[in-house]
Amino acid sequence: MKPRWILVLFSLMVMMGIGGCSPLGFFSSSPSRAFESFLDDYFNGAFALRPSSTEPMAWLSATADSLRAVSASRAMRELTAIDTSQLSMDERIDWQQMEAMLKREVRDRSLNIPARIPGQYLTLGTIYGQVARRRPPTPEEWKNIRKAIDDARVAMETGRRQLHEPPPLWVRLAVNTAARYEEFLGEPLVTRIKTAAPDSLRSALLHSTEETRHALVRFRIFLSDTLKPGKDDSWGVGEEYYDWLLKEVHFLPYNSAQLIEEGWRRHNETKKLLKDLAQRIDPEKSWKEVIEEMKSRHPEPGRIMEAYRVQSDRARRLLVVLDLVAIPEPETLTFVPTPPALRETYAWAGYGGITIQDKVPTGRFFVTDIVPEMSPDQVEEKLRAQNRGWITVIALHEGYPGHHLQNLYAMKSSRKVRSRFGSTYYGEGWGLYAESWMARSGFYQTTDDSLAWLHMRLWRTARVIIDPSIHTGRMTYEQAIRFFVEEVGLERSAAEAEVNRYTTWPTQAPSYIIGWLEIEKLREELRQALGEQFSEKQFIETLLGVGSLPLELLKRAVRYQYGYQLGKVVANE
Repeated sequence: MKPRWILVLFSLMVMMGIGGCSPLGFFSSSPSRAFESFLDDYFNGAFALRPSSTEPMAWLSATADSLRAVSASRAMRELTAIDTSQLSMDERIDWQQMEAMLKREVRDRSLNIPARIPGQYLTLGTIYGQVARRRPPTPEEWKNIRKAIDDARVAMETGRRQLHEPPPLWVRLAVNTAARYEEFLGEPLVTRIKTAAPDSLRSALLHSTEETRHALVRFRIFLSDTLKPGKDDSWGVGEEYYDWLLKEVHFLPYNSAQLIEEGWRRHNETKKLLKDLAQRIDPEKSWKEVIEEMKSRHPEPGRIMEAYRVQSDRARRLLVVLDLVAIPEPETLTFVPTPPALRETYAWAGYGGITIQDKVPTGRFFVTDIVPEMSPDQVEEKLRAQNRGWITVIALHEGYPGHHLQNLYAMKSSRKVRSRFGSTYYGEGWGLYAESWMARSGFYQTTDDSLAWLHMRLWRTARVIIDPSIHTGRMTYEQAIRFFVEEVGLERSAAEAEVNRYTTWPTQAPSYIIGWLEIEKLREELRQALGEQFSEKQFIETLLGVGSLPLELLKRAVRYQYGYQLGKVVANE
């Protein structure tokens, strides 16, 4: 009998393995271990289905897009089989974030991304930062750069086969990006190759660069002259999908109509604060006139990046001198030109994430400066947009203590889900919280600083109105631009860059104001509960430490961390 039982047992173990569970898990599995095993499998690619093609850039194919949705469905079945009632608080939070991510991946299949987004086939952004930085690439990096240059031609050919009636706006953005990459592959990259590339690779790099530059010209002409565009506003996702994102992905208690209502409430509130400050600065002028004067105080052409660096260094010193928050060491922050693919949507600056250089976490701070092809009017408009007041606020929002500090803390997280996935409502909410916190800490030294801070808040409140409005048909593209120019006082080029970005990223634009408000509410809740025991430094380090989560899950995680002070009821809600 014993051999027969062994055979039966072995067969059962094999079947369990085929079903996605390890034989060991069959005997020793608990919900916690099952969830941990699921995460290991997911992040190791166990659920991923890939195209059979070994061609470079196969991940851009429509087949790959379809397989990603199928893979997400497979992972969802495994995830929902786990008994969440037996998971710890942190595990339940991670489970919910994972579920939301998978649901979106499945749902986004309906957006038909391979046919609709021309810009995804322009892939040279991966090398721009490596080439543009001060330190020259290593020989191994030069090999990777050459491969990326060659792969870019394959990506564009894939785009020619797959694109079908994309939104005209996205075609125009891709045409502009292609033109910028053509320029980058001309003198800037050729000069860098000739002066910094290894002798053994120089000839091949120059040949690849020339071939890809010609391919860019052909792709740009295809986009502008051959490809049939879709309807003008076909980038809009519609009210049903927009509301679904708010509820199911971002865990928000708003639909699009309620979001617009909240946006108007905060917009009018901020405009009053801005008017009051402008009156104190100059009682004879309107707030818009005071803002226009502020715009005239800007760095000279070519000095914008240095102005950001100076303000970022000043912010970091304040954090250290006043012991406002612990900064994980080692780390550094570098300032680089905004990549061509992002110039159409990054009017001012942006944070490009962290890479490891010489074993040091190194943040990339993108700065959109003057470029040679700009006309005199465009130069003046860009300079006025990059005025010193705005630079002060953007520097802290993107660097210290904003997104760079946020990412340094994220790197320390042991939570697999939170360290890999993020929530824009936490990310940008933190950026605005940092602006208010630094105001309380005395960072804003001039009236321009304070004026810019409120002016930027007005801009962010307008986002809460505009983003749901353009995606649900309540506002046109041109109306959105006019709203920014007339209601907020942005330069038209900056307003266009803003709205361009919203068309590609529905529900992201409201995250600044909504995220900030929810973090402020959480801070006030804890301050009231803890009284004199409340420490803003502790609150900030706890908030950053729990990781990037949708706001409702973020609040739950922070309360859980404060459980020893607040009691078990709050800790285990």
